Amino acid sequence: MFRSLMASENDLDRTNKLVLPRWEETNGIISFWGQFGWTVRVNNPEAVRTIMYKTDIFPKTSIFDDLKYKGLLTKFLGERNMVSTNAHEWRKRRKIANPAFHRSMPVKTFSVLTSRMFEQIEKADGPVDVQNLLQRFTLDAIGLIGFGFEFNATTNPDGDWVKAYNDVADNIGDFKYLFFPILDTALLGLFPERKKKHESLDRLDELMNQVIQKKKSEIAKGGSNVDDNEKDLLTLMLEAGQGDDEKEALTPEELRNEVMLFFLAGHDTTSNAMNAVLYFLAVNPDIQAKARQEVLDVLGDEPSDVWPTLEQFKQFPYLSKVMKEAIRLAPPISRLVEREVAKDTELAGIFIAKGTSIMIDVLSLHYNPKLWKDPTKFDPERFSEGGELESMPSTYAYLPFGGGARQCIGMNFSMAEQRVALSSILRKYELSLPEDSIHKDGIVFDCVTMTFATKKMMINFTRRY
Repeated sequence: MFRSLMASENDLDRTNKLVLPRWEETNGIISFWGQFGWTVRVNNPEAVRTIMYKTDIFPKTSIFDDLKYKGLLTKFLGERNMVSTNAHEWRKRRKIANPAFHRSMPVKTFSVLTSRMFEQIEKADGPVDVQNLLQRFTLDAIGLIGFGFEFNATTNPDGDWVKAYNDVADNIGDFKYLFFPILDTALLGLFPERKKKHESLDRLDELMNQVIQKKKSEIAKGGSNVDDNEKDLLTLMLEAGQGDDEKEALTPEELRNEVMLFFLAGHDTTSNAMNAVLYFLAVNPDIQAKARQEVLDVLGDEPSDVWPTLEQFKQFPYLSKVMKEAIRLAPPISRLVEREVAKDTELAGIFIAKGTSIMIDVLSLHYNPKLWKDPTKFDPERFSEGGELESMPSTYAYLPFGGGARQCIGMNFSMAEQRVALSSILRKYELSLPEDSIHKDGIVFDCVTMTFATKKMMINFTRRY
């Protein structure tokens, strides 16, 4: 594992080389050396289901609570957030956030941001660097929809706040600082470039605190006349903590940590997912044509930009299958956050001792030939009614957003953002790969330790009108 990291292999390389060949002999439960020592890596669907539902035995790890110093990642996410907390503290945060995610579905904002993306596509001379463009698009989306802040990243990629955020986000997954956190804490003075990343995070923290205070003042004055479904998540979370639930309201620090979590979870993950969808559409013209026809049946084929309404964007069942299959092959994250076994237990017939670190391996589930037919093939029909996923012994072979009670709270939000943007793209453009694409013989993934991303993705956008 360590040699693989040193060689800059990606997570899929490691999955194919180290995990899947041993799947049957280990029953999908294998130990490896990770960031905090020996960890049990689980890719047995039934064992995964047990972990997801027995949260009293398999709570989220507390390892970060015990760290004396906080590295860039732990400073970014804060000491406590919805992903890392358990029991009452998790339920309190989820109770506040749930109404926000169920009420907010800002289709109009998604449409405005997509129109800005189109402006950048039109300016491109030749193939478009969609990875870079989509990262800017989703940064604008999470800024506006998360807490009502305008980054203008799509149109101005060199803005101060864009640079500050990217400076942090692009470097929190550096494996040497994750595996040797002392380099990022006590010995930080020896790494001046890394220290600058911490300074960028300090500036982001200042911005976040200003935004939270401003939102509180606006609500105290009566708020705005914006429809609930178009309000930003921070506003909805602040409103959810008022009235009868005021004693359960989140503190400014807790709000800051949750918004930063939404930032990290909703930015790169969504852009990576959309990037993968565009690739698979570009290399599968028959699937692209079928998805486009579905969009035209709903939105029409007039030679002008048309954006789906709140009702219409739900009417793309085939496009949804395409999106689901894309994130099977290129999941937003390659593994779920570690858990710590609370007491001696048994998992799939194997004894697991109290205190063991345990991690669910998403990639090994999605690429396992013992679970999926021809797993490397892109086939949206796997997700048809009565299709392959439904006929499996366990649906826990598919976990792009986790599962159980702690399934990603932003799943529907992310899928809605993608539906609006992708349907509009299909209406206006035909997609293809450049002849010299590094992905012409198959999608190529980058070496990252936080999310699962492709290497630089260039795509041709040919206008239909």
